[in-house]
Amino acid sequence: MNYIGTIGDKEVKVTVREIGVARYAVTIDGEEHRVDAHQVQDSVWSVLYGDASFEVDVQGKDEEFEVLIAGDCYKFSLMNEQRKAMIRSGGKGAVGKAMVTSPMPGKVVKLLVNEGEEVKADQGVIVVEAMKMENELKSNIAGKVKEIFVKEGEVVESGAKLLLVE
Repeated sequence: MNYIGTIGDKEVKVTVREIGVARYAVTIDGEEHRVDAHQVQDSVWSVLYGDASFEVDVQGKDEEFEVLIAGDCYKFSLMNEQRKAMIRSGGKGAVGKAMVTSPMPGKVVKLLVNEGEEVKADQGVIVVEAMKMENELKSNIAGKVKEIFVKEGEVVESGAKLLLVE
């Protein structure tokens, strides 16, 4: 799963790959970090990075997060590359066709719309779970859901077609 992270004014490319049970390869601007992360409460994770072990409290809504590590608070935003590209191009509210694809391998948890339903630009249309985190994917355009290509519970690969809005 590929993201663009923003910390202050700085943007970084972030890629997260699950490489084992609760084990992840996190690449930040080309530098790979391997971490073990186990969720111990709703927002609290136990993290092992190298020889260091610590608890991380992640609070967030939509794409804005606050991470508390050993009393220090870090604020950042994180959004998938597809959405960032759409925002940069001013495409929010554009017309035409838009294929919603999975930005990461995962499991379709919930379809938020039905075929034939009208949606607004930036409206959540489907929820995909990856690395035990639910990601609400949004329509880039306003329009009608033309076709849904997946079912709830289905496992999808990165780039898989999920639904078409036109």
